[in-house]
Amino acid sequence: MTKGGPGRRKIGEYRRILCPTDFSAVADVGVERAAGLAARAGATLVLVHVYPPVTVYAPPEVAGVAFIRSDEAWRAEAEHELARARDRLRRKGVVTHALMVDGYPPDQIVRVARRLRCELIVLATHGRTGLRRLLLGGSMAERVIRRAPCPVLAYRAPQLPQAHGRASHPLKAAA
Repeated sequence: MTKGGPGRRKIGEYRRILCPTDFSAVADVGVERAAGLAARAGATLVLVHVYPPVTVYAPPEVAGVAFIRSDEAWRAEAEHELARARDRLRRKGVVTHALMVDGYPPDQIVRVARRLRCELIVLATHGRTGLRRLLLGGSMAERVIRRAPCPVLAYRAPQLPQAHGRASHPLKAAA
């Protein structure tokens, strides 16, 4: 931004930074970077976890009560993980709030950023290219970048050896 009247900010001055997390090692890169930026800028960091819709491919008599209990357990675990991340950052001195919403992650991240008037979204991405990108589709980060109401800072997370270990954890497998 340029010099000017009241309400104008210099580039890099943020009051509210949004950082989505799915509690994966990749998302942790974004959370740590966002926390560092928020601490330096004296900004509020808003962690958001989007609880994705869970699709059941089973007859109702099979899925029924077992599915409801699983969904409740996953939701409770997500709330616990989000609170844990928030509290860890607060202990480091970062003003942090946590929010959990339901829906399709890119849509909800953009919606939350707009509603809370965030000046920056910080997230981490796998940085897929070539055939992997073609087969898996555009990334969540790419979808957010295209529609975000504010600048998006995307960090490419290093390739982790346990990249396929997410399937063993229900919250991370759904993300």
